[in-house]
Amino acid sequence: MKSIFLKDMAYRRTRVVLTAIGITVLILLILFLGGIMNGMRIQATQYVESTGADIWISAEGSGGAFIGFSMLIEEYMAQLNVAPGLEPHSASPLVFAQARPIIRGKPSKAIVVGYQSGKLGGPAHAREGRMFAKSKFAGYSPEAEVDLEVVVDEKMGLEIGERIVIGGKELKVVGKVESLMFVLDTPLLFMNVRTAQNVLLGNYPRVNMMIAKSGKGVPPEKVAKQFEYSPLKIEVRTLQQTIDDIIDYYVVSPMRAVTFLRVMLWLAAGILVGMITYVTTLEKTQEIGVLKAIGASNMYVMQLILKQVVLISIVGVLCGLILSFIFAAVAPIFVSIHLLESIIVAVISFLVCCFSGYLAARKAVAVDPMLAFRGEI
Repeated sequence: MKSIFLKDMAYRRTRVVLTAIGITVLILLILFLGGIMNGMRIQATQYVESTGADIWISAEGSGGAFIGFSMLIEEYMAQLNVAPGLEPHSASPLVFAQARPIIRGKPSKAIVVGYQSGKLGGPAHAREGRMFAKSKFAGYSPEAEVDLEVVVDEKMGLEIGERIVIGGKELKVVGKVESLMFVLDTPLLFMNVRTAQNVLLGNYPRVNMMIAKSGKGVPPEKVAKQFEYSPLKIEVRTLQQTIDDIIDYYVVSPMRAVTFLRVMLWLAAGILVGMITYVTTLEKTQEIGVLKAIGASNMYVMQLILKQVVLISIVGVLCGLILSFIFAAVAPIFVSIHLLESIIVAVISFLVCCFSGYLAARKAVAVDPMLAFRGEI
């Protein structure tokens, strides 16, 4: 009698396998979609955290350095470098803008990061090759020539000495840096701020943000607040505020539908198990009637059905967990599945499936043995 539920599963193995596959696919989708969102969050914060800056400055009314349109004049640099609360001469100009570089004859996606070598805003050393040539920020005139050099992300697969085209200008790859992608695997192209102005802004002497470090022992929040009444037409945010802006704009807002879809998948998992268990239960009402006629209690019958549901759910959830990590490793975009989140999803999905099975089991124990024998059910 102890193995009767296994024999019943073996007899209906096709339906059992299909149910387990259904749960596996749903768990896989739930975790994979969550992993995409986690990957986007990680990539959204990687660059801003790597700069070493904790003060981010954009034009007044822009809504944030990475959110709205911002153009700052160079004269702000002199005032920011001596502003109280900021580390002296830490203010750095920065161009951060999407671009469509032509790489090996094909248009691609990338983000241009223009900054001063040796200042905040980008890597200080190349992993391979060298960094771009230095140039002065102050005293620059649009007529002056700039070195059209670029340092690329190592994952782009470009070689030192190759050429790429941005804004009709041909740039030489002089170095590679360790992978540092932005949202949805968008590679970063690092160049001198003057080079970025040349290829993107037509030599217009403006930057779309400036970054700085707060002074030793001075909270970034205090620095940001003191600029609220500054005569400079700027908006100042802390690093955490900037990260929150980026995640909300690039991850949370566009992925609301995905979050809703994950909830619907959980419901689908429960409905799937419930429907299949219910239909399977109706198919074996006569067997249930026989069990009850020979003295099987309602609790015993319910346990038989729930054992099947629990076993199928465990197999489906475990297979879904394993496949989600495999798929994340081979996915064409960065997917980060957290172990803790996986456990939570697995437990919730398992409980949803078991609850649906419990509802079906309650229907099964209500079978009248006499009706079952007469074939009226």
